Amino acid sequence: MQFIPEGPNIPETLLNAHADGTVVFFCGAGVSLDAGYPLFGGLVEELNNRNPTTSTPELSEAIAESEYDFALSIIQKKLAKNAIKLRRDTADILSRRPKTLKNHKSILRLSRLRDGTCRLITTNFDRLFVKAAKRTTSINIDSAPKLPIPKFDRWNSVLHLHGLLPAKPDDLELGNLILTSADFGEAYLTDSYCSRFVVELLRNFTVVFIGYSLNDRVMRYLLDAISYSEKFFDDTKDHTQFKKPYAFVEHNENNKEDEFRRWDLKEVTPIPYFVEEKLRRNRGSHYRLYDTLNAWADLASGGQNARVTLALNEATKPFLSEDTFGQERLLWALRDEDGKAAEALASVETRDQTASVDWLQFFAKNGLLDQVYSPEEFQLLTARRQRDAAKGLEQSYLGSVTNGRGTSHLKPVSASLVKWMQWHLDTVELVDWILENGAVPHPGFSWEYGRPQNKVLRPALSPEQKRLWGILTSDAYAQTQLPTNHWFDLRENLDLRNPSDALEFLSHVAPKLIIRPSTYRKFEEHTESLFGQFTFELKLRNPEIDFQVDQIVATPARQHGLENLCEQLSQLVLTGLEWLSLVDKASSENDLTGYSIPSISPHSQNQFVDEFGQLVFLLRTAFDRRLASDVDSAVSIAVYWAQQKYPLFKRLFLYAANKSGSSLDRWALNVLIEDDAKWLWALDTTHEVKVYLRERVKHWQNKEVSRLCRAIIKGPNRKQYRHMPNREWRELRDHMIIMYLSKLEQGNVTLPPAVADRFSALKHKCPYTPPADQSDEFLVFSEPSRDLDWGTRTEQSKLIEFAQITPAKRVQQWTSDQSRILRELAESDPKGALETLEEGIEQNLEDEEFWSEGISGLTHAIELAILSSDEGSENG
Repeated sequence: MQFIPEGPNIPETLLNAHADGTVVFFCGAGVSLDAGYPLFGGLVEELNNRNPTTSTPELSEAIAESEYDFALSIIQKKLAKNAIKLRRDTADILSRRPKTLKNHKSILRLSRLRDGTCRLITTNFDRLFVKAAKRTTSINIDSAPKLPIPKFDRWNSVLHLHGLLPAKPDDLELGNLILTSADFGEAYLTDSYCSRFVVELLRNFTVVFIGYSLNDRVMRYLLDAISYSEKFFDDTKDHTQFKKPYAFVEHNENNKEDEFRRWDLKEVTPIPYFVEEKLRRNRGSHYRLYDTLNAWADLASGGQNARVTLALNEATKPFLSEDTFGQERLLWALRDEDGKAAEALASVETRDQTASVDWLQFFAKNGLLDQVYSPEEFQLLTARRQRDAAKGLEQSYLGSVTNGRGTSHLKPVSASLVKWMQWHLDTVELVDWILENGAVPHPGFSWEYGRPQNKVLRPALSPEQKRLWGILTSDAYAQTQLPTNHWFDLRENLDLRNPSDALEFLSHVAPKLIIRPSTYRKFEEHTESLFGQFTFELKLRNPEIDFQVDQIVATPARQHGLENLCEQLSQLVLTGLEWLSLVDKASSENDLTGYSIPSISPHSQNQFVDEFGQLVFLLRTAFDRRLASDVDSAVSIAVYWAQQKYPLFKRLFLYAANKSGSSLDRWALNVLIEDDAKWLWALDTTHEVKVYLRERVKHWQNKEVSRLCRAIIKGPNRKQYRHMPNREWRELRDHMIIMYLSKLEQGNVTLPPAVADRFSALKHKCPYTPPADQSDEFLVFSEPSRDLDWGTRTEQSKLIEFAQITPAKRVQQWTSDQSRILRELAESDPKGALETLEEGIEQNLEDEEFWSEGISGLTHAIELAILSSDEGSENG
């Protein structure tokens, strides 16, 4: 909220804290600048000028480096027996007649307590607050080294944390000033009375710094104390939270963001205000700050009626969208939990005395019309209205410990058991129990896990255990597990050109990480790897939408608008890989998609691709449509893919480069030969690399072909096969070179003479003929079923139509000529086929073709799944 135009924006939380009486203003030398008093650096310069005999190179260096407390230590040491002169000079400089006390009076008004006294802190030695208070209110005075305990019921004074100049000359009291580095060391390190005070202060009050900069030596000591207090509160047993302080921070035309960042790094919330660079440190240059404090004090003086008065004043003004100043003030006034300001708007005598209807949308936009009771709040309110309040407060059980989607507070027994579970975070049994009972821990469990204090009370966790629990207790994981609208996948009117439909569709196809106990545990010997005891799989967030995704990929009529989703789908694929990387199932070296997604382009080998693979195919289809409508944009997307670290994105890029033509030839060359030709030889990228060599390189220029051939002739990196004896390595290398050069030969690429000679020699040594079915381009190649004529497969439309109806209708409408469709359904959707067979049992269907084709298709699907799993394990 701004109190004056162009003034600093006071956070609403700070305004509320001040209204509650929990704010303490902490004032530095900048507060006395308008009074004509110097900052700490200016004070040191004047003292140095008054004591020229003490000047040394070390002193000049200390002043130049803003080490002012050290500089004063040097001066004091040089004065030797006359050291008290340094403090007398300080008192003389800071006892001049002030030019104004306006700033001090404003801060005193803001610091006034209900009993008329004040509570504030200053590190200044001067008596300006004492002088300002004489004409306004009586105040109590405290000063170092005798500091009060900063608690609400034990402190109500203007405290001079670093000492106060005596009203009359007194060398003993001057000795109490925290002036030199030795004084600061005693106050903050040796005796630590200042540090202890700041620690307790930040526990009980919201502190607001005024008149400091990060360059102030005094501020550095205070921030060190704050850092100590933060550590203190992390370790405290009563869990009292550290209250993050605020600071009014000046900035000029160019350094606002830098100032924000610097203060924020110091765990202080900055409240910026503008000061023209040319006016810095001039008298009155900080008028935006002090006029704000004065206006704030005017508002605070209204007490409980301040919000009501402000609301009536602002709401009766015409609503102007550009008047953000007035709007912020009105919002603060109306956001009172007691609702008195809003009640005042409703209780006026005439319409002219309240807000016009023009304010209605503004109130709605800012949530003033949507404040509702939570179930607990409403229960409490109801109990207050009932005669039997105890009965009204009786709570019913609302969820289990593993109901991560619940927001209910746990009862004491469950809450205690959640704490007990923290002792067993290193056991697989606890993980299994969580996964089997909802997969998402209750928020109370996650909160207990995340508490720093609990880390010392629970067993030490391995890096894998920390990562797994970090996933299970994260909001990101919990959000992906939330249920979706199960009716969405049944929609027949999905139009991806409609932005709302598209956003909803993206939320349903977003990948989520599914974690299950591994079924191989009982067959395998104990492994120290935690991740090895679980299976990790990417599923689409809506478990029923995979069939609809298949339909979109296969049906051009349903793809309209898909081209607009390339960027979003790319991000979803990337998010899925990032989930897998957290559990070591994907990295910049491999992501195993070479096995799980045989081909990015459409191919019969893709029959048994999982749900994440369907998402990839959806992205591929979106790219194809983008390429057809906007080549430049499609190229940009392909370049983005090339820049991602995961092999899957390199595969997507190579597919895109093959489709896009010459615009991506140079990019493709760089991808293939970069990093010692890493992606040329990587297992996961094998298929797309070989297809690209066969289909696209023939269009390259001779110079580019030569660079690629040199990389191929060099062979894969020996480090990848360091376990292999040299003889076997050479045989494997030569074989791989032959295979890759054969792909160029199949693509009618003219090889450089030297490469052609080398290729001929290798083939003479190791004869090789590429298979006609191009099975050499896949890591795993599944042969088609021998008793199924793959050349006469059912039309896709008939299969889709058959798959759309329910299992009961498939059995009821069954005819023998549908046997081939049932078999293909079993191979593409085993679950759907199994449900159909179960329905056949229920309806006593006796057709032999139904049973033979359905069971045969399921058997074939299972065989291929086992084969793919076994070969994937061997190659992985």
